[in-house]
Amino acid sequence: MMEKFFYLIIEGMKNTWRHKVTALTAIFSLFILLYIIGIMNIAEKNSFKVLQYLRSKYKIEVFFSEDLSNEEAIGVIHKIKKIKGVKTATLIDKEDALRIFKDQFGESIIDLLGYNPLPASSVVNVDRNIRHTLKIEPIIKEIRSIQYVDEINYQGNLIRKIEGIYKKVADYIPYFLGIVIFIIGLIIYNMIKVSIYSRRETIKSLQLIGATKFFIKLPFIFESMLISLISVSLVSPALILSSIGANYLISNFTVYSLNLNIDPYLFLWLLFLVTLISILASYRAVSMFLK
Repeated sequence: MMEKFFYLIIEGMKNTWRHKVTALTAIFSLFILLYIIGIMNIAEKNSFKVLQYLRSKYKIEVFFSEDLSNEEAIGVIHKIKKIKGVKTATLIDKEDALRIFKDQFGESIIDLLGYNPLPASSVVNVDRNIRHTLKIEPIIKEIRSIQYVDEINYQGNLIRKIEGIYKKVADYIPYFLGIVIFIIGLIIYNMIKVSIYSRRETIKSLQLIGATKFFIKLPFIFESMLISLISVSLVSPALILSSIGANYLISNFTVYSLNLNIDPYLFLWLLFLVTLISILASYRAVSMFLK
C-alpha cells in the first residue's frame, strides 16, 4: 500500500518536472495571487487598527455659554459622557482657557481686554473601538441638544471620508477575494488539463490494464498540491518582508505610530486554501477527461 502511495507521489513530481515551463508559469501566477490574498488579509486585519488610530485623532470641541459656572459645566460634561459613541469628555474651564491662550500667543487676554471673554469648553473624544462605521452626526446632534452648549467645532468631512473608506474596504474585500480564489482554481485546472493532454496515451494504457479512476487521478492531484506548496513557500517570506518594509516606511517617513502585524495563522490558512482548491480543481480536470 505504501509502495503504491510513494509511487503516485513520485509520478506527481515527475509530471511537474516534465512540464517545467507550465509548472513555473503556474507557480508564478499562484505566487502573485496568493501574495494579493496575503496583502488583503494584512490590510483587513490592520485596517481596524488604523481606523482606531485615526479615530483617536478625532476632536469635537464643545463651547459652553459664557455665563456658565464650573459646577454647571461639570454637569454638562456628565451628560456628554452618557452619549453613545463618546469615549471621553474633558472640561476646559475659563482659567484653563486663559492659560492655553497665554501658552499659544505669549500674552494674557486679560491684559489686552481687561476681562476674560473665553468660555468654558470641552474636548470630546469618540469611542474608537466600534467595529461598524461610526456616525458622528447623531453624536453632534445630541450634544447640541444639551442646555448651555453654545457652539461645536469638529472635522465633519474628514471623519465621513475616513469612515466611508473603511466601510468600502470592509464591503468589497470578500468579493475581490472570491474573484482571486476563482482565478487560482482556473489556473490549476488549466495546468492539469495540459498535463493530462501530454499523458493521454499513458492514461489510456492504464485504463486498458484495469487501473482505477482514483489511481489515475492521484498523480495529477499530487502534482497540483506540489505546485501549491511551492507557491506558498515562496509567498510566505515575501509577505513577511513586505510587512517589515511597510513598518519601516511608516515609522521613518510618516508621523504615524503604527505597527502592522501579520496573523500567525495566515500561512497555514493560505496553505489550506490553495491545497483545497488544488485538490478540487485537479480532481475536476481529470474527471472530465475520464468521462
